[in-house]
Amino acid sequence: MKKEYRLRKTLVVAMTLVSATFTYAGITNVNCGKWTVAYDDEAQTISLLKNGENVLTDVSSKFKFNSTIYQTSSYGNGTLSETPLNDAVGSGKKVVITYDNGSLPTVEQCFYLYDNADYLLADVTLSLKSGAQLSSNYIAPIFSEANNLFLPQNANNRFLTVPFDNDGFVTYGSYPLSRATNPSSSASGRFARDSISFEVTSIFNGETQKGMVIGSVTHDTWKSAIRLTGSPLTQGHISRLECFSGVTHAATRDEYNGVLQPHGAVKGVRVSSAKMMVGLFDDWRIGMETYADVNNIFAPRRELNVKSIWGWNSWGGMAQSCNYEGVLTVSDFIKEHFQDKAHFAPDGIIYVGLDSWDNMNWDERKKFVQHCKANGQEAGVYWTPWNDWSGSDSRAVEGNNGYTYSQARVKVNGRIQTGRVDPTAPATLSRINYYIDKFKDCGFKYIKLDFVNVGAQEADSYYNPDITTGIQAYNYGMNYLRERCGEDIILDLSISPLFPANYCDARRISCDAWGEMWHTSYMMNSYSFGWWLNRVYSFNDPDHLVMGNRSEGENISRVTTAIVTSYCILGDNLSTGGSAIGDPGSQVKAAKYFTYEKINDLINMRLNFRPAYGHKLFGANKSVDLFSAEAEDSYVIVHFNYSVGNNNVELDLSTLGIDASTIDTERSEECWTNASINLQDGKLIYTSPNDMARVFRLYKK
Repeated sequence: MKKEYRLRKTLVVAMTLVSATFTYAGITNVNCGKWTVAYDDEAQTISLLKNGENVLTDVSSKFKFNSTIYQTSSYGNGTLSETPLNDAVGSGKKVVITYDNGSLPTVEQCFYLYDNADYLLADVTLSLKSGAQLSSNYIAPIFSEANNLFLPQNANNRFLTVPFDNDGFVTYGSYPLSRATNPSSSASGRFARDSISFEVTSIFNGETQKGMVIGSVTHDTWKSAIRLTGSPLTQGHISRLECFSGVTHAATRDEYNGVLQPHGAVKGVRVSSAKMMVGLFDDWRIGMETYADVNNIFAPRRELNVKSIWGWNSWGGMAQSCNYEGVLTVSDFIKEHFQDKAHFAPDGIIYVGLDSWDNMNWDERKKFVQHCKANGQEAGVYWTPWNDWSGSDSRAVEGNNGYTYSQARVKVNGRIQTGRVDPTAPATLSRINYYIDKFKDCGFKYIKLDFVNVGAQEADSYYNPDITTGIQAYNYGMNYLRERCGEDIILDLSISPLFPANYCDARRISCDAWGEMWHTSYMMNSYSFGWWLNRVYSFNDPDHLVMGNRSEGENISRVTTAIVTSYCILGDNLSTGGSAIGDPGSQVKAAKYFTYEKINDLINMRLNFRPAYGHKLFGANKSVDLFSAEAEDSYVIVHFNYSVGNNNVELDLSTLGIDASTIDTERSEECWTNASINLQDGKLIYTSPNDMARVFRLYKK
């Protein structure tokens, strides 16, 4: 039964019980499970408490209507209601504070409390009493300018910045909330840090690992972000927090010639923000994984029923020199040197992929696929669904469908975007039909989709009048593309938004990465803070693994990235014929480093490697250097040395949650060297050479 409380200043004596509601001195508390929503009817603000302790205080909502920003803390009287909740996430209570302010939109500030969860969900819905449509391009369900401190008050408190996409060699960031005393820290100056993270962030303490995770869990309409201001000096608190839908930014690729395109306005009788998660966890890493799992509830990922991905891609070594004769010899090289050897692709599926500029016609592509199949392999191909690289408006859209590219373009700030197509336009959908039918006719079973982030950029309008935002357009086009591909073609995103994630099997976790240590550390920066994405996609793709002319340490480190991702796509030019024959030296190294049986076994185990911490960063790309995972019979520890010189390491296993007394030292080893381990007083003692990765498998007794 729905309960309503007209908020007033009364004194009610009541005990705090799980799933109880009471009012005390003008504060109305609704409890459910671990969470309390406390509404102050005088300040018209919310406090969110977990297990009786404040997490966020003085929380209000903000939104834009008719070009004006309104805030619920100064909006009008509120009415609180609660109803039982039983949805796909779980059971509990839905709490709604409804604000009424005459002719302005009615605001429903909603909190979804679950019986046993370490998080709650929140959103805001706007409507007009007249029932007429309204529009808004900005809604912030969570806004607070209070000094919120839910972590130990010290300099180890961090704010995670998550990039919107993986274009332009963008990196994740782990920044102190305030000025740090350590001069090597990322923080500088005496002023509080002010920054933005897209879709999700974590505010955590590096020593205790306790942290908040806050971000959007629905991605069908909005681009969302979290703006945060820390505290001065080393106080370690948050002084401003804004979790909102409706962001555009240079980092969302919505800036054109120095002019920022606003987020599209969402229209309807009821306009809702994205649903936001607010969680407080003993371990922020578990919080990020939980965030991924909640996303997966609202938009289930494509499930790929293989343990690992193995193959080769032409871009890493051949690039624009890819050629028909050459890739036939690559297929032969893989058959001779890798297949059925050292547990390479033990499931028996190897993808040999053509990338951009394959320099082939359709007949040659079809013959290439047939050659791969004859060798016991599957073939892959590359495509950019939202780009036309010719830039010619008069050019006919492929497929003899009567469309020209002028009918597929979008406008931004009144200017036609040459090279970018509208994901909702019939000309674009016809183009999808043409290419997917061609790919299927050839027999390709793997498509690398590149530059799809342009499909999420804002535009003045779209062909489909019901589409008004970049994310709506992206969902529309990607849904159509997925349905046309079916479920038997692996779809791997290259340059793409982080979300939505339910259209493809894998996503390249960083931008391009080749074989030098800088590329390995860059890719591992993305893994350091985006490892949890393997729960919204089936796989994190570490990009092509190139040996090239790099050192032994760099080669070993690059292959080791396949262990933490379970995704192993070779990248050297393995051709022995055609117009761009590969370097024999790099081919020999590829045949060497990808046929270590113990390493390949680890790749195929599909373990969930977590960063050991989030506040200690190394190398030019500020990456975590230490990762661990637990298997049924063992623990696996991976340590990267990102060009910081030779180190002698004494690793206390307890910091990784490993009880040293449970380790079978006789069987345990470093997997690249087969060397036995040195375990003394609970510490794993080893040398970490410059640019080298170490991989320890510690067997349980």
